[in-house]
Amino acid sequence: MDNLLLIAGLLALAFYGCARLYTFTYQAFEAYSFDEQLAGKTPSVSGFVSHLAGRTNALEQSAPKADDGTGILRNVVFAPVVIPDDKDWAPDRLRAFKAAKNPSPGSVLGRLAIPAVDLSVMLLQGTDNWTLNRAVGHIEGTALPGHPGNIGIAGHRDGFFRPLKEISTNAIVTLTTLKGRFFYRVRSINIVKPNDVRLLAPTTRPTLTLVTCYPFHYVGDAPDRYVVTAEMYKIQGAAEIAAERARTR
Repeated sequence: MDNLLLIAGLLALAFYGCARLYTFTYQAFEAYSFDEQLAGKTPSVSGFVSHLAGRTNALEQSAPKADDGTGILRNVVFAPVVIPDDKDWAPDRLRAFKAAKNPSPGSVLGRLAIPAVDLSVMLLQGTDNWTLNRAVGHIEGTALPGHPGNIGIAGHRDGFFRPLKEISTNAIVTLTTLKGRFFYRVRSINIVKPNDVRLLAPTTRPTLTLVTCYPFHYVGDAPDRYVVTAEMYKIQGAAEIAAERARTR
């Protein structure tokens, strides 16, 4: 019996280790691929190996941890969302629009970073367990990155969003996509019940809402939700990001 328990324990540790290794490798590869695309380059296996050997993303980690509160965007203008008429749009253009409008589950949307709590993680589409075990996920039904409104992002409290327990108001959050980098400042931190989704409602100002379970060290299904709300104050274009990355290489 003791041998069976020992074997079961070893198997559990091996499974946990493999899961952690997969998550690390997945994050590392997607981060590398994303950086290469930002720089207008094509990812490769040899490049990934070089990245693991020491080519880290210094630019993202050097983002400001705080600022003086100036530079708030009062009037952010986004391109209007156009709903195409199937009869008037060319088939290729219509397919491209639908693909951009509705990202496939698990597709990479960008990277979320909060330097103040040492967090940098890839953002995927969807919030199923498979997605949240290897990244953080965009909450379906909320605004997509780069679009007006309230972007909802979920993560596990015992995973990538564990550092949120150390976050404070005025912390800087960046959301980088292939179209640009969006800077947000944390305005509020709330603890709500799971069925209270008012903080995920559409907003007139560009908003980022991070959601995880609470309490952070609770055993079992946590009874509450920890919600961090941040408002955008600056946008950095893709061309400017690429130029910065070229200077740091």
